[in-house]
Amino acid sequence: MSSRRNVSLLGTLLFLACGAGAQSPARKADTPDLKEIRDYRLNMDVIQKYIRAVKTGANDAAAKKCFENKSPGNAPTIDAGEKIINTCPAAVADLAAAGIKPREFIVITGALIGDFMAVSMKKNGAIKEYPASISPENAAFIEQNYEKIQAMLAPLTGGGR
Repeated sequence: MSSRRNVSLLGTLLFLACGAGAQSPARKADTPDLKEIRDYRLNMDVIQKYIRAVKTGANDAAAKKCFENKSPGNAPTIDAGEKIINTCPAAVADLAAAGIKPREFIVITGALIGDFMAVSMKKNGAIKEYPASISPENAAFIEQNYEKIQAMLAPLTGGGR
């Protein structure tokens, strides 16, 4: 599979999962979905499982086909996105093989990508403090492991090629 296609697929996967939980920046951090994402604690084991799930899904034509016309990322809530994923046996099997449930995949994506982006923005001076939607514990974890996490995510975004 080409790098361009991998980047496109990762973007789709991230949109699938992030869209359901992270919707609009104008949303308050205390909505149930954003609270669930904020309360989720990241660690290296979780990130490694997540990366396995993304890579497995990227190579599964049946899983990709399930979401051609109905993306979980377009769902208005995590619950709705989870239901969409659960309608695709191939995607559920791919996630299970990585040790992740559909809901957890959506929540991890929201926590990992949202918090990683916020840490990156702070490191680059684009923001001075984290928004309320960012978990201080996850931000601290990402700050302490920034280079390692960045390297782990690079192959998924085409940056590792």
